[in-house]
Amino acid sequence: MVCRQFSIALVSYLNPILCTLLLIATEAHVLFYTFGILFSIAPLFSIVNHLSHPILYRAYFIGAVSSAGIALCWYSAHTQLGIYFISLSIFHITEYLLTALFKENKLSLDSFLLNHSTAYHVALGAGFVEYLIESVNLGEEKFYPIVSYVGAVLVIAGDLARKVAIITAAENFDHLVQSEKADNHKLVTHGIYALSRHPSYAGWFYWSIGTQLLLCNPFCTLAYAYASWKFFEERIEEEECYLLRFFGAQYRDYKQTVGIGIPGIKGYTITPEFNAFLDEVKRR
Repeated sequence: MVCRQFSIALVSYLNPILCTLLLIATEAHVLFYTFGILFSIAPLFSIVNHLSHPILYRAYFIGAVSSAGIALCWYSAHTQLGIYFISLSIFHITEYLLTALFKENKLSLDSFLLNHSTAYHVALGAGFVEYLIESVNLGEEKFYPIVSYVGAVLVIAGDLARKVAIITAAENFDHLVQSEKADNHKLVTHGIYALSRHPSYAGWFYWSIGTQLLLCNPFCTLAYAYASWKFFEERIEEEECYLLRFFGAQYRDYKQTVGIGIPGIKGYTITPEFNAFLDEVKRR
């Protein structure tokens, strides 16, 4: 079943992208792009049963966003916006696909992270609105190539770090903070986790800032940096509280030798009393 879900998501995602590339390759008029994308979904319904339609809709929507990005890069001067759309779609579709491969028991429609939070949706909207307002009013003066290049590097490196973290952790990774330790839950300290004890969070942090640098959005770059920092500060502190409960001195020692990778975030503060307790438990 998971294999089928993975296949449906991948095929549905690639469908509008391949359609767009075909239209570009045949030098079709831009007007045909819209009709091509709309009608390319039709064949999918013949190979996907009704119960799987929610996967199709979400994956196809994500693919359509990517195809819109490709069209923007090819047909317009808004290359940065096109690359942003492509990177956004890759981020979301790979979250689902990797969950299907490595955490099949937790796979759901939420694995796309499309409904992450209201704040996340507001942030996406704000970034898009700022880009439109400034590009209309400032024109070419809005864009600084070096800033966009730095943003593109952060986007690629940040998302790559997150995906490597998911693959490395495999069944030990979860999109939600776990308050109860699973029987097969192991502390992962090798690979990218030897460089950062929360590489998926660090990667997402830099990815989010990179998207706004890519778009040359000064206000949203600052807002994204602050909002992401606050979110991960609270998230990491909560998660480390549980990890210390799960793994005790093992996590304490790991925490003391490996940083997080996000400036200013230290994680859960271990009191002297709790530290002494962990030492006592370790000696037993």
